[in-house]
Amino acid sequence: MVTVLWVAFGGAAGSVARYTLGGFLNERAHPLGTIAVNVIGSLVLGVLIGLWGFEEDAAHRLGISIGLLGGFTTFSTFALDTLSLWENGQPGVAIANVAASVGLGIAAAIAGLMMGRSAA
Repeated sequence: MVTVLWVAFGGAAGSVARYTLGGFLNERAHPLGTIAVNVIGSLVLGVLIGLWGFEEDAAHRLGISIGLLGGFTTFSTFALDTLSLWENGQPGVAIANVAASVGLGIAAAIAGLMMGRSAA
């Protein structure tokens, strides 16, 4: 039950952070906010896994990784943004969104993992 509460509180905090940061950036340059939260989340999770290793069994670790970062990042919004761009006659921007989101997300996770491991 303690783990569920950690995940729930983390998820609530992550969702509010995504709403705030993602919304702020998307108002200025859509879909920059979605890309930013996913890349930041990938970087932070990479750092944490670099510090903790791949075993995330402690309640607070699950609350941070699954709850906070799961609530902060968003695959569904990324997918919807991509489809919306495509449907609105911007296939090049849609493809760039996919390339940037996936490429930068993986690069951020690798960089975070390296930072976390060097700090551990």
